Amino acid sequence: MAETPLYVGIDLGTTNSAAAVFDGERVGVVRNAQGATVTPSVVRIDKQGRVTVGTRARRFLEQDPANTAGEFKRLMGTDKAIEFPAAGAKKKPEELSAEVLKALRQDITDQLGVTIDRAVISVPALFELPQSSATSEAARLAGFSRVELLQEPIASALAAGWRADEDAAGTWLVFDLGGGTFDASLLETRDGLLRVVGHDGDNFLGGRDFDWAITEHLASLLPVVPSRSNVHHTSALRALRLAAEDAKIELSRGERAQVALAQPLIIDDREVEVDLELTRATVERLCAPLVDRALEVCTRLLAGNGLGPG
Repeated sequence: MAETPLYVGIDLGTTNSAAAVFDGERVGVVRNAQGATVTPSVVRIDKQGRVTVGTRARRFLEQDPANTAGEFKRLMGTDKAIEFPAAGAKKKPEELSAEVLKALRQDITDQLGVTIDRAVISVPALFELPQSSATSEAARLAGFSRVELLQEPIASALAAGWRADEDAAGTWLVFDLGGGTFDASLLETRDGLLRVVGHDGDNFLGGRDFDWAITEHLASLLPVVPSRSNVHHTSALRALRLAAEDAKIELSRGERAQVALAQPLIIDDREVEVDLELTRATVERLCAPLVDRALEVCTRLLAGNGLGPG
């Protein structure tokens, strides 16, 4: 059988990661062992030093948060190490990112029966040399012999249909609301080339903030209200936040969602049953201030590039 070139693209995300392959004709998203197209960017190291990645590791965010790490992409390019006390280990952000990339690489092998050693990895427009170098190092640690880094807004424009043979010049605004951060980028098309001409963002605005807005609303409806400032309420809030995230996803397709937990929460030594209803209208109201913050970033970016309201 003739060997067909295979091109691999990887989105190494703050909250979730994914891989896709292109065989010259079709693009296919790679599924992981759980059959999902996205893999949580979460790593756990237990007391035996065993590494767990993805969905299985994400389950331990509530059960064993001290030895489970997520959102380490925000630390890429820094010297900050993340501790896993059970194993007595410390890992740099690029080492943890490497574990996620290894998992995606193995998924490709399992699904397609080939070993990949080259890939394109998307990175935020705001990544500078230290973060980009850390991403390349993560890929090397994961076993890739060569990677090319592609700015996420460029990848978004290509996915949205930009083509190099277009004659007309134009400007694109890419709105990238991720799990942990928000990025807005301004792209310019000129002479058949596409380039980033400006970007802005908010490193403390993302999907998790939407989840917390919903979580705090649900918490306020309980007979005993857990607080984020109370360390003894951490476990209860984490369970409620995971349920809030599931409800948020369900409300993208419906008007109402039930938020119910199989086990009662333990808050201040009291058992609290959770069986609440959440509506899409309520979520929209709770999240409106966060949406406004994102729009303010876009307005600022456009105005800074002479494209704002006159």
